Amino acid sequence: MKRKHLLLLLMLGILVVLLSGCGVDRHGVDVMNTAPSGWWQTIIVWPLAKTLIYLDGLLRDANIPYHWGFAIIAFTILVRLVLFPLTVTQIRGMQAQKELQPKLQEIQKKYGKDREKLIQEQTKLYKESGINPLSGCLPLVLQMPILFGLYSALVATGPALQNSRFFWIPDLSFPHYGEGTKWITDRFQSGDYLGLASYLILPVLLMISQFVMQKWMTPTPATTDNNQAGMMKQMTLMMTFMFGFFTVTVPAGLTLYWVTSNALQMLQQWVTTSDRFNFSGTKTATAGGVAGGGSASLVSTTNGVATTEKPPTETKTGSGQANKPSSAARRRKAKRK
Repeated sequence: MKRKHLLLLLMLGILVVLLSGCGVDRHGVDVMNTAPSGWWQTIIVWPLAKTLIYLDGLLRDANIPYHWGFAIIAFTILVRLVLFPLTVTQIRGMQAQKELQPKLQEIQKKYGKDREKLIQEQTKLYKESGINPLSGCLPLVLQMPILFGLYSALVATGPALQNSRFFWIPDLSFPHYGEGTKWITDRFQSGDYLGLASYLILPVLLMISQFVMQKWMTPTPATTDNNQAGMMKQMTLMMTFMFGFFTVTVPAGLTLYWVTSNALQMLQQWVTTSDRFNFSGTKTATAGGVAGGGSASLVSTTNGVATTEKPPTETKTGSGQANKPSSAARRRKAKRK
């Protein structure tokens, strides 16, 4: 749990630093004609902002309504397609860890009181199974700079994004940078309940999708300690509410990206684990066809390891074909007679 706590604190620290705007003018910047300042804006913020402006221009020229919102969705789809190979690797690792949980629970029961021996046996099991328990972290690590960079990009393109409606959302640039949660109390006190609800729908959808994803993709922890299991559930809920809190302090366009990304990731999860598409790394094929005169074999491939199984052969007796003499033998017998 200590490692998870340190990872959580690290993520929170990075989140606080990067959500400060990363030096982008809170009133917006003309990114098409203004040079970036620093490596973060050069590598991440300006390319993302220009990509959003380009997609928005294409949709606007095509007379697509709510073009800014659909530009963000199109951008999200591009990101998910680029990260799809890593997502497949992540999901395969998660599935392999789920299959390994019974053995991990046995180790937990056997060496639960000896912490050092427990870690050694778990590491040995992961090594023998060819599973990296941290394999699911890489896509998350790669998505974080995109998420934070997109926040800065939306701040930079603020004037262009301002008053951009998207269905029930009046303005994708709202809440504005630095406003925090003050807008919630202001709208509630002014009686603007409809406007308040219109901006809270996406954060609620974000928390629901985040909770479903964590329940779906996270393996059941291999522990017999009810207190530790309860603590893990509390951490999952805490992370979900933390994400929801952050989304009420950032522009709705960023929350739209996050909700769309979660929906696409759940779709990719279903595609990857479904037998219909066979992305999960488990295949069954027939080798050594009957036409070649050999016996058929079943080849099963799981996580890159192939195993071959021969089906049981049939033995024909009695009047079967195997006991019938050949035509040449019958002709020789006839000649002798």
